[in-house]
Amino acid sequence: MRIKRIGTVILSIVITLVFCLPVSPQVNESDRELKVMTYSMNSGNTLSGIFSSRSPAELAAAIGVAFTRVQAGNPPQRIDAIANQIATSSPDIIGLQEVALWRVGPPLNPAPAETVAYDFLQILLDRLEAKVYHYSAISDPTYLDVELTGVFGPTSALDVRYTDRIAIIARTDLRTSRFQIEGVDAGNFATNTQVSVLGSQITLLKGWASADIKDRGKTYRFVTTHLGGLFEAVQIAQANELLQGPTNTTLRVILVGDFNSDAATGGQAYSLLLNGGLTDVWSSLEPNSSGFTWPLSGELPSVLLNPTRRLDLVLARGGISFSDIDLVGEDIADLTTSGFRPSDHAGVVATLVLEP
Repeated sequence: MRIKRIGTVILSIVITLVFCLPVSPQVNESDRELKVMTYSMNSGNTLSGIFSSRSPAELAAAIGVAFTRVQAGNPPQRIDAIANQIATSSPDIIGLQEVALWRVGPPLNPAPAETVAYDFLQILLDRLEAKVYHYSAISDPTYLDVELTGVFGPTSALDVRYTDRIAIIARTDLRTSRFQIEGVDAGNFATNTQVSVLGSQITLLKGWASADIKDRGKTYRFVTTHLGGLFEAVQIAQANELLQGPTNTTLRVILVGDFNSDAATGGQAYSLLLNGGLTDVWSSLEPNSSGFTWPLSGELPSVLLNPTRRLDLVLARGGISFSDIDLVGEDIADLTTSGFRPSDHAGVVATLVLEP
């Protein structure tokens, strides 16, 4: 009898402990809920002064000004603030634009500059890892890659190399039942903006990256892009290439990016994408809210602005329903310790459901 009673007491203690222990939230595998984000990483600095240069001396001075503004924007600090937004939202997959790689080298050196000053993608991944949020790059294609000599004072000069990228990054801590890569692709647009710098033509190359992901038995295609920002005709042509290229599939499609076509005023490239069968998640869930994402700051990062355009979008097509959408990084509370915005664009994070 004594043995039986001891066994009963032990069982009672075990039951009590089980019900008193904190229980981790369980993922409902049948929901197929998916959280996505798009974020442009630019500080607000533009290269417009470079394009208007009328002499080699003016060009070198404009390069010096542009890179000095990049440094003044404190990329590591800003990107740490972007990492905070990602950590708070914890999206499964993210499309990034304006993922700059800045390198420097000796002035007038014919060899490519290779000393890394700022690698936006690596800084972001390192900051996320330091916060114990595990992400890796699925794709980070390179587009514009240009190097010019910049003058920074009477006796100071450097070759400055700017490489423009987009990227797809995703969580690495998800179960394979929720996240399994089935294919990755990327491409350049055939139509791009052409600019002249001291008589030399430069192509401002843009493109897209995609990943086919299986989530609980359903495969979707995630595409990110950054359309050209100077001419609407180029944006329209690039939007049409998206419709004929990476989004031309029977898979569910999620298209995110900086489209440089104002959704608030019905930009032509934006309208073309909607006419191509894509749905704007923001306008579906927040039809009475502006959702402005740009510009949050000026060419000097200390100049804070109120956004007036909605350029950063989450679009979807196929068996996908929409649960939630929000802007991130646009509040005063999101400023860095230097008083800078994380980016001159707000990020957009959306919760979607892959329907059975």
